[in-house]
Amino acid sequence: MGLCRCVCGVCACLLAVPLLLICSVCIPEVELAYIRFVETYAISIPPLRLILLILGQVPRVWEHGPLGVGPVWNPRIVYAVNGYETGILPFPNPANFTRGYMLARVSHEQVRAVHHNPHLKRDAKRFIGVETAKVPKGYFSEGVLPTLLQMNTDDPLRYAHRDLLSAAMPSIAEYVDSVPEFKPLPDISPKDLVQDISWHLKIPFPKTVSTMVQNLFAFTFYRHAFGVELSNDELPLLREWLGIPGKLFLGMVSEAGAKHCRELAKVFEDKVAASEFGQRFMQEAERRGMNGIERLRKTVFEFSFAGFGGDGPGGALATMKMLRFIQKSPAKYVPLFQRDPEAFVLEVIRMQGGGGAGVNPWILEATQTFTLGTGNEVTEFAGNYGATIALHANHDPAVFGGPSADQQYAMSFIPGRENADRLLSFVGELREIRKCPNMTGCDAAPRFCLGTFMLQRIMKQIGLYYIQGLEETHHPIREEM
Repeated sequence: MGLCRCVCGVCACLLAVPLLLICSVCIPEVELAYIRFVETYAISIPPLRLILLILGQVPRVWEHGPLGVGPVWNPRIVYAVNGYETGILPFPNPANFTRGYMLARVSHEQVRAVHHNPHLKRDAKRFIGVETAKVPKGYFSEGVLPTLLQMNTDDPLRYAHRDLLSAAMPSIAEYVDSVPEFKPLPDISPKDLVQDISWHLKIPFPKTVSTMVQNLFAFTFYRHAFGVELSNDELPLLREWLGIPGKLFLGMVSEAGAKHCRELAKVFEDKVAASEFGQRFMQEAERRGMNGIERLRKTVFEFSFAGFGGDGPGGALATMKMLRFIQKSPAKYVPLFQRDPEAFVLEVIRMQGGGGAGVNPWILEATQTFTLGTGNEVTEFAGNYGATIALHANHDPAVFGGPSADQQYAMSFIPGRENADRLLSFVGELREIRKCPNMTGCDAAPRFCLGTFMLQRIMKQIGLYYIQGLEETHHPIREEM
């Protein structure tokens, strides 16, 4: 009996310590002190540092969903260690999480330098950390690899593919002749959407992006991008397909899985190929001496993975974050949205992110040693990987902190703020992207997200639909005077 009590007591202590820690870091001052402690004393043991950082991020799950445990979503980590002065933060090494670090650029200056580097090198053998040559044939359709994400910025093949997209996909331009009118799914009313988001604010798991938001965004996205409408039978297949890269990252591969993945991909490749857009796109590709069907497969994969994203980084996540943000205080945020939807959407993206963390990984061209804000020194070597974290750069007080470069001002939600068009969520600065004559890219912005403008249009449409639901459910959408 005594031994049982002793064991139970030890177990209770083991559970109590992390719970106490998680509760404590909800206090801002404690959180900053905890981050400084971890970054100072656990830096020499990468797995321990990662575990401790994740534990400290657990409260962020209620802000960002399950992905909130990732340090990329919390700019306070950078503030805590004066990271904006050094511009560098150690990041888990994708080649080996247990040894060494991949140094991430986190200040606006450092991130911008990478994103705007016209000669940036990527690893064509890796897709989101997956060595593509090691997975069975079928996980990636013929002609999909390498994706635009994997190609060097100055690769002529990358330029040729982007130029094809710029010419054959007018829907991605900043100014389009016509924007598809918003068409809701029959089984998702505005009230349903409000209920869904309200529930997710209380219990933000197991999904980061609710099934309802994934379906609504995917349906709208395919209408804008490809001019096709997905059926209720196709939407779950799309979600399943977009979940497969995550399984690849975890090493869950098989011949049967590759065959099934190919079957899923074919559903959407065939649907787009049969459309008016698909026929026109393939004809333009063939006219340029390219393989039309392979270019279409590549485009469907790239836009589905990076544009939609499923229950992970992508447009659906950015939209989910916007709706959750509005729902936290409709009386405060609905008038701001209605006053200037474009500015509201842009500020949500700046503060909340939604797409990938940044350009990860890229290949270092030089060996350098950095002194971190904690005093620790770290060295990165030419030929190894580097990373960028755009959300951290978007909170850099040197750019977003106003005249006095104030941290709190940079952390505040201010639609229409000065330098709003300098956010780096679209890889290139928005003000520089706008200098390019088309979506191919130019010297001002050699690398940027092809969905930069289309995403903002879709988020605006879904935001207006959501506000309709708030009005129908009699939510107060004006602050009391």
